[in-house]
This record gives sequence, C-alpha cells and structure tokens, in this order.
Amino acid sequence: MAFLILLSLCLLSWRGTWGQQDVARVEVKEAKEGGTVRIPCMSYGSEHSWHPTIQWLYEKNGMQKMLTNGTSIEDSELKERVTLGEHFRLIIRSVRVQDERIFICRAANTSSVSKEHHVQLRVYKAPEPPEMKLVDVGILLDNDSVEIGSCESKNGYPSPNITWYKNGFPLRDGHADVKVSYQLTQESSGFYTVLSSLFINVQQSDDNSVFYCEVSYSLPGHLMMMESAKGNITVYYPNTQLTMFKKSPTETVKEGDTVELKCEGNGNPQPEITYYKRDEDRDLGTGPSLILKKVERGDSGGYSCVGTDYNYFSSDLSADIELQVHFLDSPKLSEESPVVVKLGEDLRVSCQANGSVETEITWTRKENLEAEGMFLNLNDVNYGMSGIYTCLVDLPAVPGLNVSMDLEVIITGRPEVHLTSQHIAVEENQMVTLTCQAIGHPVPSIIWSINGTVAEIIDGLEVTSDLTFPVTHDLINVTVTCEASNTHGNSQGEVQLELKPVSIITSAAPVTTVTTGTSSEPTKAGSHGVVIVVVIVCILLLAILGAVLYFLYKKGHIPCGRSGKQDITKPSEKDQIVVEMKPDSPAEESVLLPGSQEKKPPGEQEKYMDLRN
Repeated sequence: MAFLILLSLCLLSWRGTWGQQDVARVEVKEAKEGGTVRIPCMSYGSEHSWHPTIQWLYEKNGMQKMLTNGTSIEDSELKERVTLGEHFRLIIRSVRVQDERIFICRAANTSSVSKEHHVQLRVYKAPEPPEMKLVDVGILLDNDSVEIGSCESKNGYPSPNITWYKNGFPLRDGHADVKVSYQLTQESSGFYTVLSSLFINVQQSDDNSVFYCEVSYSLPGHLMMMESAKGNITVYYPNTQLTMFKKSPTETVKEGDTVELKCEGNGNPQPEITYYKRDEDRDLGTGPSLILKKVERGDSGGYSCVGTDYNYFSSDLSADIELQVHFLDSPKLSEESPVVVKLGEDLRVSCQANGSVETEITWTRKENLEAEGMFLNLNDVNYGMSGIYTCLVDLPAVPGLNVSMDLEVIITGRPEVHLTSQHIAVEENQMVTLTCQAIGHPVPSIIWSINGTVAEIIDGLEVTSDLTFPVTHDLINVTVTCEASNTHGNSQGEVQLELKPVSIITSAAPVTTVTTGTSSEPTKAGSHGVVIVVVIVCILLLAILGAVLYFLYKKGHIPCGRSGKQDITKPSEKDQIVVEMKPDSPAEESVLLPGSQEKKPPGEQEKYMDLRN
C-alpha cells in the first residue's frame, strides 16, 4: 500500500513538470542581413529516451503561428529558406530584416504535455556611408540660428544614429546655441534612412571651421562608426579695414619689372576695389589687384585704393602705398674709347652714372680689380697696361641692378725687344732657330742681320719672328741682331753665337734650336750627330788608305829606303797631310797632321817600315 502511494506521487510530480511551459528568459540570436542563422531547439535533448513531438512556431503581431510540424514546413513565407537540421535545429538562409521575430521550439510528449524554448532573432545591416551637404552660399552674421547643412545615412538596420562635429568636437542638441533635428524613415525594404539637419548661431570664426558628421550603427557583437567627408561654410562679415601692399616682386623694384599692387579688406566677401595714382584724376582700374608692366622711374609715387562693401552698405574704406622704382643710367666716361697714351705718360679717366640711390663704382681688366671709385689712374704707362678696362656701376641697395662701359687703352711708342739670353753655344753645320719678340704700337716690323727662313706671328701689339739658318764657319762668334721698328723709332736685341766644344759621343744627340726673345728654346737635335758621323767617316777613310798602301808595298809599287818614314804626298801637298806609320804599335794608326813635318837626321830614322803589324 505504501509503495502504491509513493508511485502515485511520483507520477503526479512528473505530470506536473511537463504540464508547465518553460517561459524562462528569451535567448537572443544575432545575424547579418543576407547571411545564414542556425537556431537550436533547447526543449529537446538527445539524451531523452522518449521521442516527443517537435514544433517550431514564431510570434508575429502578438500571435503565434506554426512554422513546422514535425519535419514539414507549414509557413509559406519562409518555406523556401527554412530547413530543419540535426536535433531539430532551425536553419534560416538569406536572412532578411523581416525575419526578426521570436522563434519558439515546442516539445510535447504523448500526454500532450509540452516544453518550450524561446529565441529572439535580431537582424543587422550596415548603412551606406553618410553624405553631408553644407550650404553653398555665404551666410550673413546674425543673432539667429541658421541651417548650415544636412547629413543623411541610408539603408541601415536597425536605425543608425548621426552625430555632428565642428573642428573635431561633437555638437549636441541644445548646447551653445546648437540645434540638431532628426528624421527617421523606414523604406519598403525594411531598412531605415536617417536624415539630420544642423542649426547654429554662426560666428565670424566659423568661416574657417571644419564640419563633418558621423553615423554609428550595430553589427553582431560590434558597435561601428563611419565619417562623412569634411567641409567648410562661407560666412559673410563686414569689412572694417583695408590694407594695400606690393605683392610682387618681393624684392625692391627696378625699371623693367612688372609690379602687382594688391588691396585687401578684413571682411568677407572682399569689397569692390578701385585703384588710383596719387595726384591724378583718373582711376587705374578695378579688381583684386593692379598690374603695372615694365615700370619706369616715372611710375614712382603714391598709389591708393578705395573699397565698397555692397553686402553691408557701409561707408567706403581706403588705403595707400608708396612705390619707388629704382633706376641706373649708362655710365659716362671722361675719355672716349679708344684712348691713346704715349709710352711712359700718365692717364686719368673718370666714370659716372646717375642712379636712384648711391652707386658703387669699380674698374676691372680681364676680370681683375684695377681700381675702386670713379677714377682710373694709370701712371708711367707701359705696353702691359694696354687693353680693355671696364667701368662697373652697381646699386648695392638694389640687387641685380648694374651697368657697365668698356674703355680701350692703347699705349703707343717705339718697340720693345725682350731677350732672355745674349750668348748661345752652337756648332758648325748646326740648324739653329732664333726667336725675337717685340711689342709696340703701331705694330713693329722685325729685320734680322743675317739671312735665313723667317716666320712671323702677330698677336695684338706683339710680333714674334723666328729665323732658321745653318751655322757656317763664318757665323761662329758672330753677333746676330734682331731690330724692331715702327713710326716712333726702333729697338734691337743681340745674340752672340759661340762655338760649343766638340766631344765624340757614341749616342745620337738632339738637334739644338737657339732662340732669343722672351723665352729661350732648347737647341735642336742634329748638330752633334753630324760631327760624330764626320769623325767616323774620316777614321774609315784612313783605314782604307792604310790598306791600299800596304797592298802597293807588297806588290813593289812603292819604293822604300832605309828611312822609317816615307813621304807619299805630292810636292804641292807636302804641307798638308803626312802619314806616319809606326811598326811597334799594336795596330795600324792613321792620323791627319796639319802642315809640314820636320825630317829627322839619318841617324834617327827607322831601320825599316813594317805595315803588316
């Protein structure tokens, strides 16, 4: 009996548990629009040994509707996108915002006792980037708030939020004369479009302010934000002051420059500007700036501008500026170019130029500084002082403004001959080149005291003459003269030709060229070689002569007495050449001896003459 009572109580307890619906907290499931979501059925456990009946339902407009009955899809709206997975899991593909609702999984046993699991499906879609539009007309300063722009973000779900920013700081509705309005629209697709308008009390500083808007929205597990492009508004405020200045060139102005004068106000928009030149009745034109092309010194003076503000109809404003156009005239010289100065005299030339400010004058020649100041002084002039002198006039206060004029100075007088050596060592038969250099004005002519081949080069006032000739016996120890002459007189240079000691060397020596003038050239190669060749030829001839005499002696054609010396010359040649043969020498020797030879007494003569040794 007790067992039956206990069993009854257990059955009643089990029935009571299934008889109650599990309406615990609703689980939330999130999904992105267009994606796939899987909703588990927590009312059913695979560990249950019994097999309940499973149904999926959803709540719409406060009513529950059947979605599935067992494995059959009952709802025609979701039928093509909904399937049942393992353990009765509900799978929804291509999720739409209209799918956002509460889904109910109900498990019922054979006694019609059910258990339910509720899942809230939330769908999310990112909106399009926000688009900001600011007013494109100028906003006049006023005490009332005015709309400066709108910001719109389209096709988001759930509805996004918009925040305005100025210079990086958020603008809140109702703070500091700021008003923000919102308009939310749900499209037929179910997405939301939000439109926000910004109203502020515009200040002058807002003309340079940066505005943009930001949209914030939700995605599964994240809070996202996107910013619009940044922009500015145009604020109109009155001009209270004008400023006139020279915009270009940035440095000082000189004749020939193009000058731009500009007049600006401190308001917005800029007033209409008219330009004038002081003390003239006509205007020079209207516009943002005044262009003066290729200005001259007459353009110097005062300029003014007048500005009219048509937005606020205030009184006209004016400003002025002083323009100075710097100039520098061509120099004037006290002597006309070319100026001719006699050799040894003094020359003094002045250079002056008219300029807008103090000038600086220098004299140069061949880029070398010759004098500072307006005067060029040349004392005791010589030919080296002739040439082109340049007077350069500069305005230190005006960079790039300078003028110049050339003066040619000609030194006139008798020629000057320049020598570097008065003595030159030469050899007979040597080819020698002498160089003579002379300078003078008029250009001198050069005459040599001996004959030869002459080559001349004229360079300005300088003449270079080269004389080439062979050295004969008659020219040894002779003075060669180079004479230069012009209409003012003549000058000459002398070169002494001296005999160079002859030495026999085995190697060829260079031909020596001898020059006179401002530079000395080395003697030309060839003279020493000629001497060596002559000596060698003479030795060979003597050897041949000795061999001929020996041959004649052996044939008996040459009579020989007891004397050791034999005269083999003709009577007329006896005083010129004598051949002396010595029998005890290791080899035959032949020597040319000038003049006649004294005959030894008979007792001192050689016993015999043997040419074989």
